[in-house]
Amino acid sequence: MVAAALGLAAWMSGVPARGQDKPGVQGEVQFRADEARADPERGEVELEGGVVVTYDRYRLTSRKLAITLGPNAVEMRGTAKLLHCPCKDPPVSLEISGARATGQGDLELRWPRLYLGPIPVFILPWLLVRPADRVGLLPPRFAMRGDDGALLGAGARFPWRGADGKLRAVELYASGYVQGGVELGARIEGPTMTGRFTWDRLRQDRFVADTHGFVRTDARPDVRIAWDLDAIRGARGLVATPSLTAAAQPFDVGTAGVTMQVSPGRGVGATLGTGLTARARRGEGPIVWGPTAFAGASGAVGRRGSWEANAALAMLSGQTNTPYARAEAGIEVAPRLGPLVTRARLGTRARFAGPEGAPMAWDAVAEARGEAFVSLERSFGGAKDRAPLVHRITPRLEARGAVAQGAGAFFQAIRPDLGPVLGLAALSVSSSLGSALGSSIEAEVKGGFVATNSGTSAVGWASAEGTHGVVSARVEAIASKGSVELPDEAGDGVSALAELRVTLEDKTTVLFDVYGRAAGTGALARSLGGGLLLGDTIGVVAERGLVLGLGYARPLFAGVTGNIRADADVWTRALLGMGGELAYRHPDGCVAFEVGGSRRAGRPGTDVWVSVDLVPPLPSRVAPR
Repeated sequence: MVAAALGLAAWMSGVPARGQDKPGVQGEVQFRADEARADPERGEVELEGGVVVTYDRYRLTSRKLAITLGPNAVEMRGTAKLLHCPCKDPPVSLEISGARATGQGDLELRWPRLYLGPIPVFILPWLLVRPADRVGLLPPRFAMRGDDGALLGAGARFPWRGADGKLRAVELYASGYVQGGVELGARIEGPTMTGRFTWDRLRQDRFVADTHGFVRTDARPDVRIAWDLDAIRGARGLVATPSLTAAAQPFDVGTAGVTMQVSPGRGVGATLGTGLTARARRGEGPIVWGPTAFAGASGAVGRRGSWEANAALAMLSGQTNTPYARAEAGIEVAPRLGPLVTRARLGTRARFAGPEGAPMAWDAVAEARGEAFVSLERSFGGAKDRAPLVHRITPRLEARGAVAQGAGAFFQAIRPDLGPVLGLAALSVSSSLGSALGSSIEAEVKGGFVATNSGTSAVGWASAEGTHGVVSARVEAIASKGSVELPDEAGDGVSALAELRVTLEDKTTVLFDVYGRAAGTGALARSLGGGLLLGDTIGVVAERGLVLGLGYARPLFAGVTGNIRADADVWTRALLGMGGELAYRHPDGCVAFEVGGSRRAGRPGTDVWVSVDLVPPLPSRVAPR
């Protein structure tokens, strides 16, 4: 056997040794073969019998191979199998009739034949394989888009490194419908940003944008440009979106702005900002948008208090032009009386809007809140090598009162007509069982009364979350019950959610969830939460509904995992969506493969997709993403 690098000092003088850098060629070339003939002057070597050549992240195996080391590349001649995975028998490999590896990590292949195991499935006269930090082509795309038919496409990746050395990339792809249509898309990724954009046309248009992130410079670290956009627009917007989650979102939202941090001194911090905001009913709803300005400040009050204040201005344009203003302020103190923790808060908010052709609308609310609680703990000792079991119980008493006034109908859609005076008294108890013996649980129950000039409602909220071995669960419910003075449709309501996940030792996972709401607003119980008692969303009327979801994932064989998911509305007895997929990812990262299908309400046909991605590990010289 010929040892690694052949032990030919004269020839090896032209090859970088381990841990060294040589201009032109990066990485290390190693050889193993039964026989070798070398020409140090020409930089050539011929290998025969059990040939294994390792260069950078690639591995070549062959019966006979000739290699020439040039100033900027390594040339290989002969039939060989190219492997980009450290495992002995990878599921995907390339057989080639020659190759050329450059110092930048590129690999040019002559007559590559793609093998799935021992079976050849594809051949090309020439192929260029590039690392993730170099410009290159993306794997081809294939999907059956329901009644829209087959979609075929390809794309390209354009990466670069910023001044911080971190990798950024833009991926562009173009696809075509067999029926006669087009889909163009882009994906952007970076250390502080991500984004996906899609436009397709098949008789009608659809545009999808989902991006968020921020940027700042070293010259002005106190200034930040941030954005967040989640929108699906166009006549085909909802019907052509395969994802049930994306299509079920009620609104398109978007914000973009510039903020600056200011420190006036004396412990006060402030933020100034300006930008644009937009909102619309998802799909084809009219867009309400406009410029905004924002200012906020906060600081300390003594050793156990704080204050904050903020204001915002906007000019919203849509079907009508509406100037909008909002201001909030609050102060909170939390003195401690021995084991008893107390907290008191005063807050106020005012909003103004001047819809075009209508009188000025406004509303304002002032609120006072007080609470007191104490935490009681007990520790249960266990084995010396295990943490003790700690049980904590926290009873809490809370009282809140608010006074509200307003004029005009502009804010009625987002605030219930609860009258000018509102009060709340609530008692809650929370309990937690610390992590020990493979279990943990946290639970809280809160109940009380909301009183207005229209009547009194009993409200309640409860939540529990915990794990035990392979089982984890979460339950949350809110409810309100009106008195005889308050009509049922205004005062009664129930909303609930529950999630249960079971993960077995063989990685089999079962997921069950239920989301339900019934009758009335159900929103009075939200007053038990944080923020102002008359918040912006407290009056959103919940429609009756009960949605059940079931998911199941299980490893099947040889690294293949299958999973299925179904969602149904019990009230309407309608199947909202169902789907499943088979996915394979080689444990050493050689290849990822996925095939799946789904159906959902509101979209005719069945969606089917297939993806194959060669995912070799990045070279060691490339910084991690």
